[in-house]
Amino acid sequence: MTSLSPQHAAGIARGVYSLFDQTVGQARMRGDLLGCEGMFTVEEDSRLSGRSGGLIVYKRLSGFGYIAEGEGQHQGEILVATRGTVNAGGYDWLSNFNIGMQIGPGGHPVHAGFHEVWKSFAGDLAEFLRGRNPSVIHCVGHSLGGALATLNADYFSNIRAGAVRLYTFGSPRTGALTFSRSLRRRLGAENIHRVHHHADPVPKIPLFPFLHVPADSSGYQLGNGQGGLISVAAHSMAGSYIPGVGQDDWAGLEHRCRDELNDARVQSWLDEVAAGSGIIPFGARTLRMIGRALAWVMKKIGSVLIGTLGSVLTAGMTVLDQLAWLLSRGAELSIEVSNYVGTLIVAIFRFLGRTVVAGASLTLSFVRWVLGLLYAGLSNMAGMALSLLV
Repeated sequence: MTSLSPQHAAGIARGVYSLFDQTVGQARMRGDLLGCEGMFTVEEDSRLSGRSGGLIVYKRLSGFGYIAEGEGQHQGEILVATRGTVNAGGYDWLSNFNIGMQIGPGGHPVHAGFHEVWKSFAGDLAEFLRGRNPSVIHCVGHSLGGALATLNADYFSNIRAGAVRLYTFGSPRTGALTFSRSLRRRLGAENIHRVHHHADPVPKIPLFPFLHVPADSSGYQLGNGQGGLISVAAHSMAGSYIPGVGQDDWAGLEHRCRDELNDARVQSWLDEVAAGSGIIPFGARTLRMIGRALAWVMKKIGSVLIGTLGSVLTAGMTVLDQLAWLLSRGAELSIEVSNYVGTLIVAIFRFLGRTVVAGASLTLSFVRWVLGLLYAGLSNMAGMALSLLV
């Protein structure tokens, strides 16, 4: 049982967008390629329809992908492809922006907006499986579609429908730490292929406590990862990810995209920031280091408080409220943590091109305001990236 090649997975992740506003038959009449031709059979009723928008109101029904049976060497396998955000009316973007938490298909906290979209077509997945016993289920997606593919993998592996392979391109973070650990355990790290570009803003959101799968792996990072600014063009399948994977197989991509960033380097970077260096405004590496430093500081605060964050979910506090509370509370408990939280605040200000607030007290309201600035900045950059055609 082999994985799809990077080239096939990327072609599928791009091709699925053609089913957003047309049927399978209409796509064929226009000559649109889904990227799975000769490997999986996409029938007229294979299209998955889902709803995106607000958590309760302002929702729109559209095509979110397809589910298909394998043919030839993929006989007995299943492919589920899901599309990313389409900038038509803002419905998909509202789903991206719903950053609360819900319990996902595998029983762990996941992004509420992504989960709401997934639930809208989950019944079709269950119906397709009825009477089938697939050997392998391939879950593929780009952007929002990568988050949905991750939830598909969570669902299929949780019900033990078959061996699951996950392939994502430019996916945002989908769930909390327990979600990431559980999914890795069920799939196996070797069956999780997360491709992202170091300058793509979308994989940088949402903020901690949302994490990628696996949480302890950088995936396949395209680009040199050392310099340059955040680029909305880096999110494009056609202009970034397809040429980025090139002709490498997964082993070749792993070798080319190896990332050796560790906790010691994160701490060293924070020391550089404290000394007045290490920051490039709107720099891709700077944003990546802020994300890693945030997670590193949270580990300093302690597992008990992190567990509290995961258990509170959306009850009475937003995720940013909870994160701000943990950072400010950690700063109260430890001088060392207070120093690192203060340095992280400085890094955020400088990344956003703002004047550093000197001598500011790390109160809950102040930390929450700074996190709000960072998330608003990231959301604007991600929104611009998501408005591009694939």
